Amino acid sequence: MRIDDLNRRAVLQVFVAGGSAALLAGCGASGPPTAASPSGSGTASAGSESISITDQRGKKITFAKPVTTVVTIPMPAASLLVAVDRSADHLSAMHNASWAAMRDGIMGTMFPSALKLPHEIAAQDFTPNVESVRALNPDVVIQWSDSQLVEPLENAGLTVIGLKNTGTQEDVDAWITMFAAMLGKPERATEIKEHSDKELAEIKSVAAGRGSAGPSILYFNRFTGGLKAAAANTYNDFYIKLVGGTNPATDKDPLPGAGMVGLDVEQVLRWDPEVILLGNFDVAMPKDIYSDPVWQNVAAVRSRRVYKVPLGGYRWDPPGQESPLMWHWLSDIAFPQARSGLRSKVTEYFQFLYNHEPTSGELDKILWTAGNSDSADYQQFNAG
Repeated sequence: MRIDDLNRRAVLQVFVAGGSAALLAGCGASGPPTAASPSGSGTASAGSESISITDQRGKKITFAKPVTTVVTIPMPAASLLVAVDRSADHLSAMHNASWAAMRDGIMGTMFPSALKLPHEIAAQDFTPNVESVRALNPDVVIQWSDSQLVEPLENAGLTVIGLKNTGTQEDVDAWITMFAAMLGKPERATEIKEHSDKELAEIKSVAAGRGSAGPSILYFNRFTGGLKAAAANTYNDFYIKLVGGTNPATDKDPLPGAGMVGLDVEQVLRWDPEVILLGNFDVAMPKDIYSDPVWQNVAAVRSRRVYKVPLGGYRWDPPGQESPLMWHWLSDIAFPQARSGLRSKVTEYFQFLYNHEPTSGELDKILWTAGNSDSADYQQFNAG
């Protein structure tokens, strides 16, 4: 979904215990919030002590007190919960792909206890292992809102908050608002959104001030074992356009359908993208493209503009709490700087999100400085 469309989507309204404070966590686009819509809205309210949340299915869930044990199945949810909580203390189990991102990134370094949690509680397609989840007796299970994924959990007597993923910044804001409310920390949602809005405004201002068009940027969600690129209605398409680039998969010769769409090398050769982004959902690195004769005539390969997307507390590819850092990174990839200020921005953001100051080595790991070292202008992200 394009950024202009976000203004027409709903925002979340949260009333915390006592009803004295209202927090608006709207879409990532600038502009006033609009009336709530069933597809993307949630309302959390509380009486004197209880906490009620309306999830993205439109279902109201009430807790007598802040939750203390949470099982997360959607991949971004585990690290998002930790960022909202600034702790892994209330995370009880997670999807294996969430756990792998913690292991491969630095979340496991910041919160080593998270790596000891159960992570075989759902299949790759998010179908829950109901008996494994029920054995943990969590206060709440976070799950994608598809009925076939939610109903087995609810039929087993478990409380479920359903999330939708329509590829928008609004989803991130909605998830953060619900997580903050259920943890009894509604003010945290306001803090995170204020940070995100500030960074979004900065990116939009810089993009608007440029006198030249940006490069064509193709994002691969999968590269090894079959190509998949970000097509219409993806968060990747949103941020490519946000920084001033164009996405060939949604441009004059678009891929059919929406989401992550399969394609062949011939299609990429016809597009001839100027920049290629490799996501963190497989092991492909720039050297794999540079060394393959099939790709040698692609503009991005000829100019050495193939980059592995950073991996921080979570993957930067999809929407999440570190998305503002992705916007800045991609802006500097599309329009290289002599010296990027991203390292200091990552440090500030990690202190805010996780109460952790990353070391120089951790910053190099997050930014894949070794894996991207043979790519053009990547020295802008090196330590000074």
